[in-house]
Formats: sequence, C-alpha cells, structure tokens
Amino acid sequence: MSGSPDTETQTAPQRAVGVAIQNLTAARLGRGFVPLGVLFLWGVAGLVGGGAAPEAWTFVFGAVGAGGAGLAYGLRNVQLTFGNPRRPWMAVARVGGVIPPALGLYLFAWTGLRVVAMWTSAGAGMGGVASSLLGMWVLRNWWKLLEIESLAQHMTRDLELVGGGR
Repeated sequence: MSGSPDTETQTAPQRAVGVAIQNLTAARLGRGFVPLGVLFLWGVAGLVGGGAAPEAWTFVFGAVGAGGAGLAYGLRNVQLTFGNPRRPWMAVARVGGVIPPALGLYLFAWTGLRVVAMWTSAGAGMGGVASSLLGMWVLRNWWKLLEIESLAQHMTRDLELVGGGR
C-alpha cells in the first residue's frame, strides 16, 4: 500500500488516512501538471520559433522545476502521513516548495499583468492575459496541495489524540 516499513503496526484508520491523502495528492498533482505542460510547450514553441529568448528558457526550465518540486513536496507529505520518519531529502523538498508559487507569481505578475498594462499590441496583450491565467492556475493548484498537507496534519494529529497514533 504505502511501502511503509511499519505498515503492519498501523491501525486501520491510519492506513485509511494515508491512502486518502495519497489519492488526493496524486489527483491534485495530476491536475497541477496540466498548466505546467502548457507552459513547457509554450516555452518550447518560443525557443523553436523565436530563437533562444530568455523568457522561453524560463518557461521551459520553470515548468520542469516546478513539476519536480511539486512532485517531491507531495511525496514528502504522503510519506509523513503514512508515519515514515523524516529523511534528509524531505528538507530539500520543503525548501523546493517555493518554486511552484514563485513561478506562478512570475507568470501572473511579471509576464502577465505587466504586459497587459503596457499592451503594445493585440498579440502581446493576449499573451499577457494567457500568462496571467496560467499563473493563477499554477498558484491555485499549489494552494490546493498545501490544503491537502494541512488536512493530513490535522487528521493524523486527531488520530494520535484518540489513541490511534503511531
């Protein structure tokens, strides 16, 4: 189920909470990869069509970095929910957790709202609107992942309080 070394010592409620958090995290990460995939393709199209523009490289590497950071952060949350001990990589995943919201804010504010405010042409304005929407999508998915982490912490804490703890 979880690959946890102490699966046999967990109670049924603990396993149920772990599986529920695992499923919620997987579903949210799956939805979160959609805007990152769109951003990646947008960056690749910019590299192929317009040369090596810095913004296109930012889109490509930002999408890959945010996807990897989000995956590591979600895995960390699931592992802790199942009661696995903290590992060194979990600290890196926690710190790397700033990558997705930073990318979302960059897309929303810098490449989105700033371009819309300047609106030099219809194409640039539409690109700014699209970038703002992608940025909001990335931020919303990250916020939902944080809500799942909070839910997991509350549920495991409640299990410990009622005597079903580790």
